[in-house]
Amino acid sequence: MGALRQWLLGVVLTAFAASLAGELAPGGRERGAVRLVGGLLVLLALLCPLAGLGGAAVPAMKADFSGQTQAQAERYRREGRETLSAIIEQRTASYILDKACGLGLECGVEVTVSAGESGVPLPSSVTITGGYSAALAALIEEGVGIPADKQIWLEEDTWSGTEESG
Repeated sequence: MGALRQWLLGVVLTAFAASLAGELAPGGRERGAVRLVGGLLVLLALLCPLAGLGGAAVPAMKADFSGQTQAQAERYRREGRETLSAIIEQRTASYILDKACGLGLECGVEVTVSAGESGVPLPSSVTITGGYSAALAALIEEGVGIPADKQIWLEEDTWSGTEESG
């Protein structure tokens, strides 16, 4: 960031000096020549960073930029998969809770997702805290696609039944 600030300061000071010289120059052809030289100096100050680039620097900058772009794209894809996984987990858990409520059951639900064959996250297992229900297990298998062997039922009541006041 220091190099950018130094370059920008050089451009601004060169433009200021060129403008001041143009105003102080005597009228006529001299003033025109001073303004022309001042404009060329400002242009030179603008292009000065390009003079420092060697022949190999441009391909190196291009490769670095390409690598950074690919890394950023991969981060966006990963964040997108994580977000989609969280949404699928939450909505699948809500669906199962709704079906459990329809059966008159009280339970807790935690859904786990994993990447399917196409890479899209799909519900892969579920942990249900509450009494086992064959009807709910069948609804989970049919409606969500989680087979019985991937359904974990924790039948012990892990809640104390008291509420904490906040």
